[in-house]
Amino acid sequence: MAEGHTVSNCNADHPGISGIVNTILVVSLILVLPGIQWSLFGWLQILLPLLSFLLLSRYGLHTGNRLLLTALALSFVIFLVMQRVDFFFLSISLLPVGYVLVYAANHKDSPAMSGLKGVLTLTGCWFVAFLALSIGSEVSFYTQLINTLDMGINEALRYYRTSTTVSSETLMLLESTLLQMKIIVPVIMPAMLGSFVLLITWFTMVVGNKLVFKLCGKTPWVQYSHWQLPDKLIWVIILLGMLTLISIHPVRVIGINGLILLSIVYCFQGMAVGVFFMHKWNIPVIFRMFFYVMIVFQSFGTVLLLFLGIADIWFNFRKLNVEAEDTAD
Repeated sequence: MAEGHTVSNCNADHPGISGIVNTILVVSLILVLPGIQWSLFGWLQILLPLLSFLLLSRYGLHTGNRLLLTALALSFVIFLVMQRVDFFFLSISLLPVGYVLVYAANHKDSPAMSGLKGVLTLTGCWFVAFLALSIGSEVSFYTQLINTLDMGINEALRYYRTSTTVSSETLMLLESTLLQMKIIVPVIMPAMLGSFVLLITWFTMVVGNKLVFKLCGKTPWVQYSHWQLPDKLIWVIILLGMLTLISIHPVRVIGINGLILLSIVYCFQGMAVGVFFMHKWNIPVIFRMFFYVMIVFQSFGTVLLLFLGIADIWFNFRKLNVEAEDTAD
């Protein structure tokens, strides 16, 4: 099993002038474009933790930090001119994840511990950003978000009720679904936001692990197919499942949101199991792509990943502990 290595400043050479300018411009563009047209460029923000992670890993904390700060200063001026400073705060809230993951990798933390630190960091940053965006408003940013979603559901209801192309049976089904969403969405909103935190952190670690290897010849952590969650984490799922059975509303809400988030985490492990065997059996790339597409677009794929992730705790499909013991002997 491949071992992870410390990657700080893996490239001893400082970037040239053209490299510095290009890096600053690319980071500035990724920071600024979502503020110009969110519907078109909003997805770019998920790349910000990856950018900070790559720059700090390749050029070290000193040079990488100077590049990031210069790009931040340039983008801040642009946001001031556009009078969209709120987007600036949302953007910079994503950057500390890269710093924390670099520190975690340099301290040789496991992927699970590194991911936990990244998730806690991004959660804290978003909490601070939400507080900042709530300043001067009678309603918190979190409440505004829920109200916006509720308004969207109401608009959808009005549209379908006035539409002449929707049959009465279909209308009844749509109304039932949308009314249930009005009840469920506020309950699971923490899990919805938390799922974004988990996905961004996971994406940064998995893609960053690959790119740092290509740039530096070393990996912060072992290859993704060997990532494994702590076995005792399953007891947290059992505890959360018990909380969902309690009729007290706040306790039940905690259990429901916790179960959703841990299900996503175990899907990540299920994906690692799938990647492991696709590499082991030398599955052709076209079939691997079919596997990934099925997971993204089919609910069955998500259920399969969750099953693999949880079952791997008891059956140890990849025999990772056995390999580690054999290596030690």
